[in-house]
Amino acid sequence: MVNAMEHPMGRNASSRGIAAIAVSAAMLALGACKHGEDPNAYAPPPPPEVIVANPVERDVTSYLTYTGVVEASETVELRARVQGFLESIHFSPGQRVKKGDVLFVIDKRQYAAAVERARAAVAAQEAALLGAENDARLARELADQRAGPEIDAIIKLAKRDVVAADLAQAKAQLTEALLNLEYCDVVAPIDGRITDNYVDVGNLVGRAETTLLAEIVQTAPVYVSVDVSEGDVLKVRRDREAAGTLANTEPGQIAPGVWRPSELALSGQEDFAFAGRVDYVDPKMNPETATLRLRTTYENTDELLLPGLFARVRFPMSSAKSLVVSEAALLSDQLGRFALVVNESDEVVQKRVKIGALDGNMRVVEEGLTPQDRVIVIGVLKARPGSKVTPKMQEPAATGR
Repeated sequence: MVNAMEHPMGRNASSRGIAAIAVSAAMLALGACKHGEDPNAYAPPPPPEVIVANPVERDVTSYLTYTGVVEASETVELRARVQGFLESIHFSPGQRVKKGDVLFVIDKRQYAAAVERARAAVAAQEAALLGAENDARLARELADQRAGPEIDAIIKLAKRDVVAADLAQAKAQLTEALLNLEYCDVVAPIDGRITDNYVDVGNLVGRAETTLLAEIVQTAPVYVSVDVSEGDVLKVRRDREAAGTLANTEPGQIAPGVWRPSELALSGQEDFAFAGRVDYVDPKMNPETATLRLRTTYENTDELLLPGLFARVRFPMSSAKSLVVSEAALLSDQLGRFALVVNESDEVVQKRVKIGALDGNMRVVEEGLTPQDRVIVIGVLKARPGSKVTPKMQEPAATGR
């Protein structure tokens, strides 16, 4: 077998193949140059893709929103009203109690004895009064018959009155003794939940002062008080005057006997899930803060609202047709708020807007946009005014609340 490198015919064939490849490459390069195309020239990237949506026209309710703290509707301190050793406790800390439930018992023995002494004193005075009445009657009869001195009848009548006064005093002491005996049972004055007991069994309570034993907190309903600004107060009064309800409604009412509704959201919650109403408006402004204190109430039957929780309270004011866009589509700079809009040539245009109230995740736009504008809602960082983009319409469901 003959090596191709050593054979003259093999060397000529290889040379002819290499030459053919070189000629083909040169012809291709010449053809490309003929058409004015440079294969190494820079090709710009396609316009970035952005998601656009048309502003939506719908009914939007305006709100006044304030912050406050949840308050118990009632809080009662349970105190020892008589002195004695705490004998027993009849509740578990934190449980719900009913009005009239016996919660603490103080040693009753000395007070029961005091009641018996007072009853005996009443009985003695009743007997004394009966004798004094008989003496006074007899002395009067004798004096009237000229059989006895008039002065004796007067003296016996005075003694009867003294004994009657002593009887009244004895009865008052009996009432006091009965009250002290009753105070040995510390009962719940309201419905609610009770705190832990502040004093343990066996301790002396009520000595020199009324010892605090526990507290009862009523959380159904609960209150939230807020301070309304002077500007909002005047605006509400003007609205009531325009509606003709200023003269025949109480402050905080939207119609005779109908209180203004309110909605509450707890810290970290987006939804105002708790419905309530205004139930009290302070009759005077606070000149130091230029605010007016009003109180809202919530039924709280499920006891989800605990006293002390931070809360946001809003009041629905009016409803009107408004143009809304996604809050994320509205940008801001030193001149104010603006939106990036894609025009008919798929170029980005900046439009200044005047915004209104927030409605869920949508923002009311009062000026600057039309329902036909294609507003960039996703991809605003990839768009700049004057640049080209590839717009893609957002699904209608994604523009909801």
